[in-house]
Amino acid sequence: MPASQPAPSTPRLLRRSIFTKQLTFFLLLILLISGVSSVLFFTAARQHLEGEIGQKLQYIARIAAHSAPFDRLYLVQTGDDQSRLVLRLKVKLGQIQQATGVRNIFAFRPDKVSLLDLAPNVPIGTAYQLGHFTPGFLEQLRQGNSIHTPGYDGAGDETVISAFAPVIDEEGNLFAVIGVDAGAADAIIEQLRTRQYWLTFACVGGAVLLALFLARSITSPIRQIAHTADQLGRGQYEARVQVLSQDEVGTLAEAINRMAEEVRNRDAALKEMAASVAHEIRNPLNSIKLLIALLDEELGPDKQPAQISVMETLHYEIGKLNSFITEYLTFARPITLIRDQVEPASLVASVRDLATVHAQEGQVDLDTRIAADLATISVDRMRLEQTLLNLVLNAVQACAGSGRVVLSTGPGTEGGIYFAVEDTGPGISEDAWPQLFEPFFTTKMEGTGLGLANARKIVEEHQGRIDAANRPQGGARFVVHLPAALLSTP
Repeated sequence: MPASQPAPSTPRLLRRSIFTKQLTFFLLLILLISGVSSVLFFTAARQHLEGEIGQKLQYIARIAAHSAPFDRLYLVQTGDDQSRLVLRLKVKLGQIQQATGVRNIFAFRPDKVSLLDLAPNVPIGTAYQLGHFTPGFLEQLRQGNSIHTPGYDGAGDETVISAFAPVIDEEGNLFAVIGVDAGAADAIIEQLRTRQYWLTFACVGGAVLLALFLARSITSPIRQIAHTADQLGRGQYEARVQVLSQDEVGTLAEAINRMAEEVRNRDAALKEMAASVAHEIRNPLNSIKLLIALLDEELGPDKQPAQISVMETLHYEIGKLNSFITEYLTFARPITLIRDQVEPASLVASVRDLATVHAQEGQVDLDTRIAADLATISVDRMRLEQTLLNLVLNAVQACAGSGRVVLSTGPGTEGGIYFAVEDTGPGISEDAWPQLFEPFFTTKMEGTGLGLANARKIVEEHQGRIDAANRPQGGARFVVHLPAALLSTP
């Protein structure tokens, strides 16, 4: 395709590809699912962990209640903190605390007044502020059941779980409550939270990979369809989309393939018909040309000026029509390359010799530049010569009256070889860019519009490409790039 002027800028949102949109959508969806799942998992795991710890604390609370029975707690009075009875109870409960690792064991009456507390500075008779001890707990304890709280924030934002066991009097009434506090759940919960973070990171990595796979599985066939459509637009009607799925994208691919086959058949039929018409026109045209030549001979050298002018006009118009038919047949019919080993310097010299007369008539300087030590190339000399000559003649016409045209050749940037035609004319107009290589498009009064179309067709048959650009210093530059595969190895 020819080089073109920069297209108007498009808003960034509109420039985002379907792949980017699909990737973003799948990534956000998977991250949302992963985030919700992680939160639910952490909540469920924490509740399960708190339940396990609570069950163990209930068991410890029941042991502590057995070690501080009703008949001992009944004797405890306010101010007995240093009595032998209280000290013995503290020793027994302290042993349980040391053996189990709980933070505190304490006893209180149903009205939340302290009877015993292993924590320092909590004298008997202290009123507890137990916000986590709900009224419903008393009903459970009166029925003889032990209970535990969920995790709650204690001093210093430490997560604490408490369990309670009843102390029943001789009449079966609730006399006191044994409480056990444990703050050791923080380390386990923090470890659980750390594992959740790692799980989240793993989910993010998996989400990225999965989103890439899902997005590519959708956009890859679309890219292939777009590439095939581009090939069809450039006249490569044998291009087909590989159908790998039976979904909507697969249906679209099958429709593209059917359209390509119909266009190929129709194009072949139209070209065959056009070639037949051109051939039928050429036969009588040759007869007319022969008759005009005979008429010219009969008139002899003594023709009148008016007769001479008519004969020259007839010869010119027949030659122009014959040239058009030749160009049209080149465009309409498939090209069969007749390859030969060609020296690039020889090819440039031939084109220069053929174009020299036209350059002199147009008062244009025609120069050549040939790099040294160029390898021979395997090309169809006649067709490639026709392509370069067409480019040079176009450049000469663009510079008519004054100017300079340079035909050069040298090593290509990708290991191949290039042929360039530069001129100092007005350059390529902005309106001409989109249709520059399209058939029947011309900016000249007498042009056929097939020269550049045929040039591109011939170059592409050689697996090369042709580029066009305006030179910064003025004028146009056409470059024919031929691949390294055409170079002959020594």
